[in-house]
Amino acid sequence: MKTSCLFKSVFVLLFFLVYQSVYSQDLNVQKTIGKTMDYVISKYGKPAHQDVSNKSMQCVFYKSKTSQSVFVADQDGVYQAESSMCYDKQSSAKNALLDLVNSCKTSGYQVDTVNTSEYNLYAGGVKFNASLFENNLSNKYEVKVKANRGVGLK
Repeated sequence: MKTSCLFKSVFVLLFFLVYQSVYSQDLNVQKTIGKTMDYVISKYGKPAHQDVSNKSMQCVFYKSKTSQSVFVADQDGVYQAESSMCYDKQSSAKNALLDLVNSCKTSGYQVDTVNTSEYNLYAGGVKFNASLFENNLSNKYEVKVKANRGVGLK
């Protein structure tokens, strides 16, 4: 009986850890700035849509039930990345936003607080904005991240 309970507990814990790492990955699009599109595809998988009609610019799009992401790259790598994730509860969205900001701050990003629901971050030639807002149409809360290659990164 104890073994069965222990096994279930370990399984739930492992599921939660794997789920959180995949779930939080979608907001960390700033990490792709400067990387190749091959890197993005290897990290996020097969895109829902890909636009390669312009040889000097590639765009890939990802979409799931709770998130969507867009990556734009030129010959120097990804120069713009955007992501948004939907949450049922404001507290969950706020926690995701604060986790993102705190992890970036730990990684050396300078944080400029616009207000309690919006942050501008800068580091190593990358600048990005992270914000939380309520989507009145869906009655959900969204965290949006928009990252760009800044001055000094080619």
